[in-house]
Amino acid sequence: MIVTFGSINVDFLYRVTGMPQPGQTLLAADFRTEAGGKGANQALAAARDGAKVMMVGAVGHDALAEIGLQNLRTAVNVDHVARIDEPTGSASIYIDDQGRNMIVAAAGANLAASSDAIDGDLLQQADIVLMQMENDVGEIEKLIRRVHSSRAMSILNLAPAFPLDESVLALCDLVVVNEDEAMALAGWLGGGYSARALSERLGTGILRTLGGDGAEAFVSGKAIRVDAMPVEVKDTTAAGDCFVGVLASTLDRGLSLTEAMERASVAAGIACSRTGSQSSIPNSVETDTRTHHDR
Repeated sequence: MIVTFGSINVDFLYRVTGMPQPGQTLLAADFRTEAGGKGANQALAAARDGAKVMMVGAVGHDALAEIGLQNLRTAVNVDHVARIDEPTGSASIYIDDQGRNMIVAAAGANLAASSDAIDGDLLQQADIVLMQMENDVGEIEKLIRRVHSSRAMSILNLAPAFPLDESVLALCDLVVVNEDEAMALAGWLGGGYSARALSERLGTGILRTLGGDGAEAFVSGKAIRVDAMPVEVKDTTAAGDCFVGVLASTLDRGLSLTEAMERASVAAGIACSRTGSQSSIPNSVETDTRTHHDR
């Protein structure tokens, strides 16, 4: 089972011809509201890929909470999502004609989510604990230490990039970063930003996603490289979260990291070829079909 401690947001998505500049007002070509948040996106991606997933986080008592939970409820156990007296997290996402995005997020209830909601029994049931950086840093660090003392595998998606103590990062089994996050991490640690350089610096597994160039990892002295699936990119909003969720789902089934990265790349490619946040995340049949087709 995968336990995801992470954010639950509502995304306000604006389709624009170009990104807004300071002082500029743009008219969006399209607008829609969707459930989002890195934690929720990754939990949903793992569940749609066939994993048993428990979501741990927090939402408010407001109307946005129902939107944020609507897709999770179809596939993920949300019994450990707390209702608190803070607004549900939200994000405004601007997407241009090239599929690039610009995001401004308000954490809201996510910063009040407690990792203590993952009690001893739940941690004992977990095979993988999946975390991101849209919750309180102290809660994330505390959870990393607890998972390290358990039998579960810890996967930390260092997104958005935020400094964590090097000794805490070293306790993670796998740290997932994109190119920008890798450069930020290298800046804090000193040294190179390749998966190998970061892994050797921290002494733990590093996976670096490379957009259209695929992904690379360096774990236990072994280098892995996979290609991206070629697609016509429409929207990259949840593609990274899709990659991480499907990666965790595949590892949870006992497959190798190479196999997990290959499957995650296919799922992320499918997500890039669609518009939307959680609506772009494929199910296992869609990923299977595309994987077999490309072979």
